Amino acid sequence: MIIGIISDTHDRIVNINTALRAFQEYGVERIIHCGDWKSPETLLYFANQITQLSIPVSGVLGNNDLDIASFAKLTDEFPNIDVRVGVFELLLDGKKAAIYHGHHVPTLRKVLASEGYDIVFLGHTHKPRIEMDEQKLIINPGSTAFSIPRSKQWQPTIVILNTDTMEATVINLERG
Repeated sequence: MIIGIISDTHDRIVNINTALRAFQEYGVERIIHCGDWKSPETLLYFANQITQLSIPVSGVLGNNDLDIASFAKLTDEFPNIDVRVGVFELLLDGKKAAIYHGHHVPTLRKVLASEGYDIVFLGHTHKPRIEMDEQKLIINPGSTAFSIPRSKQWQPTIVILNTDTMEATVINLERG
């Protein structure tokens, strides 16, 4: 299965569009969003675009996604999008995965220390990371919005994961 991973979109629609085009080009079959959509309107926009593409989305809310009730309502309205608060556990192509934004350090440590996951998807740092620890693949796709600390050299990034080979690649996008 080809999975597209995105995070920390922070209402930057132009870069979301670039990421969605890349997901199409790579033949992505599922999208993982690691949080910090920013506003429910961004989730609504994302949902409308994804409905046209027929790609299911699994994701979490981040520390900047404050209107939890509105996010929950939108998730209920779109059957192909499942966005949750906290740690989202799911099976992807027979592999146990966790999606967590990464902003609460004790929870982050617990998720990373767990021996129950084959893959952990994270966000929050705005820095791409692909790392294999002793038992699991850890992926942070970076951000499609901005870098921390802010840098003029920053590029929006996503990650493409092939679950058959467990190979993940950071994709640099054009900045919009």
